[in-house]
Amino acid sequence: MIDFSCSHCKGRMQAADDSLGYYAICPHCNQEVLVGNSSTNTTTPEKSIEQQLDIEMRSEDGGTKTALLLFIISTLIYVGFYAAFLEWINPASMVYRLLAIGWVPYVVVFLTILSMAMLIHRLYSIHYSMNALGETYLSHSTPLNTDVEIDESMLMIRDKAKLINDTNVAKRIVSALSRFKHTHSIREAEDILKASTERAFNEMEAGYTILRVIVWAVPILGFIGTVQGVGASVGGLAGVLGKEVEDISQITNALANVTKDLSFAFDTTLIALIATVIIMIAMSLVERLDYSSLDRIEDYVNQQVLLNLPIKVGALQAGQKTEL
Repeated sequence: MIDFSCSHCKGRMQAADDSLGYYAICPHCNQEVLVGNSSTNTTTPEKSIEQQLDIEMRSEDGGTKTALLLFIISTLIYVGFYAAFLEWINPASMVYRLLAIGWVPYVVVFLTILSMAMLIHRLYSIHYSMNALGETYLSHSTPLNTDVEIDESMLMIRDKAKLINDTNVAKRIVSALSRFKHTHSIREAEDILKASTERAFNEMEAGYTILRVIVWAVPILGFIGTVQGVGASVGGLAGVLGKEVEDISQITNALANVTKDLSFAFDTTLIALIATVIIMIAMSLVERLDYSSLDRIEDYVNQQVLLNLPIKVGALQAGQKTEL
């Protein structure tokens, strides 16, 4: 069996030994290619072991464990922030009034820190997924002619992925190879890759669900604080004006409390809106980068798998045999 590459698209093919020197139709690009032409029998060199081990990728932890870890980290950052803030910031300053008066700023700050922690975690996942694109899992020289060779290749890919902590790219390649092993159909392998890509996009969208809930909840918290402050100010003033006043100082004190409550009302809205803008901008930037990385991973996996799967083709025996 002759193992060779298409001179047009570099797709991998196989042909019978007696087809040497004849032309065949490449199933990848539908172009005529000379069987066994030395110019197409090039292989992609494997990276050295040192280069492979230099590429590191963090595992994309998902689910409850990651969410709990991010919550704990956010809580520690939150406690440390307010411990320093309450110790060093002047209570008469505007910053102190925005972040430390009432219960709303405390909740808003915590949700903001949690959102930033989730986005930073997502950035790290994107970073290490992109690093995996520098790895060569399959090449034209990878033996994939028999089920045993495919099994050995999948084990090799798993071991290599374990070394670089890749749980994304390698998983897709192994899934496609597993389907090809059972069907020996490149179309089936392509369908698996498409399904993997669709699943990755769906998982990515689901990963931003909590962030979208936070973006929705933060301004509502600000409005709740506003309503609470306005209600307290009106109630306090009504309590004074609704009864007989013996001293003008009572009205003065009531008006001072009204001003304080109104200040709290508007400050909660301000801090909530500022936090919402910050979270939305950061989330939009990370989400855009996430989409871009998934597109690049899809192209990479398709090239790694589809162009390196061996496909048996029939030579055009009616054509003229060419000397090699």
